[in-house]
Amino acid sequence: MITLTTEYYFASTGDKLAMYASDPEDNNCEHSHEFDELVIVEHGHGLHVINGRPLYIQQGDVFYVKSGDFHFYDELGTLKLINILINPQVPFQYLQQIDTLLGQFSAQQASCYGWLSPETRMACKEMIAQIFLPEMREAENQALREARFFQLVTTLQYAQTQAEYSSTKYKLHKLLTWLQEHCFEDHNWQQLAERFHLTTRTAFRHIKEATGLTPDNYLKRLRLVSARVKLRETEMSVTEIAYLCGFANSNHFTTLYKKVFGITPSEERRQKG
Repeated sequence: MITLTTEYYFASTGDKLAMYASDPEDNNCEHSHEFDELVIVEHGHGLHVINGRPLYIQQGDVFYVKSGDFHFYDELGTLKLINILINPQVPFQYLQQIDTLLGQFSAQQASCYGWLSPETRMACKEMIAQIFLPEMREAENQALREARFFQLVTTLQYAQTQAEYSSTKYKLHKLLTWLQEHCFEDHNWQQLAERFHLTTRTAFRHIKEATGLTPDNYLKRLRLVSARVKLRETEMSVTEIAYLCGFANSNHFTTLYKKVFGITPSEERRQKG
C-alpha cells in the first residue's frame, strides 16, 4: 500500500502553496489535478505511471507533475511521498518564472527526474517544514515564505549539479533512468553496467535492492505496466501491444501478464468496458 506524509496541509481558496496527503487508494488509480505538484520520494520505491509511461521512482527522487497530467502509482514497494501543491491560478507576489526552474524536473521524462542525497533530502524537509509553519500563512510573511520556497527549488536544482558520479547510488539512479527510456529493448548487461562504471555483479545487486526485482524482471514489469495502459486506453490488438512492448509473442505476454496482474490481457480489456 502506498502511504504519504503524515502531515496534512490543505489549501484554502486563493492559497498558492499547500502540502497534501491524499487517500492512498486514490494514488493507485489514474487521476489528474487542477494544481501542479512537486514531489520528493522520502522512502521506498515504485512505478510512477504518467500519461501512459511507467517511470521507476525511488528514495531521493524529485519530479514535477503539471496540472492536467494523468498519473498514478503502481507500487513495487511501499512509497512515502512529500507532496507540495502549487496552484497555477494564483500568482506569486514576488517570484517570477519559477515555473521554468520547476519544469526542469518534469515528471513526463525520466531524464528530468532529480535525485537527492540523504543529507540534501533532510535539508529540503527542513525547508518545507519552515514554508508551512502556521505563521508563514500571515500576509506580512508572504515575501519570506516565497523566499523559502525559492531556496527549496534552487537547492533541488543545485543538488543535481553536485551529484557525485562516484556514488554508487547516483550511478544506479542514472542506470535506472536509462533503462526506463530503453525498456522495450534487449540489453547486454555487462556492457550496460560498464557504461555506468559498475560491475555487472554490483549493478544486479543494487537493482534488486532498489526495486525488489531482478534486472530482467524489472524490465518485464516496466513493459507489462506499459502494456496495461495501452490495453485500457487504445484499441490495439493484444498481439500488437505485445510486440510493441518488447515481448517475443502474445502467448508469452499473456502468461506473464496473468502472473503479475491476476487476469489475462483480454480480461483486462473487457473490464475496461
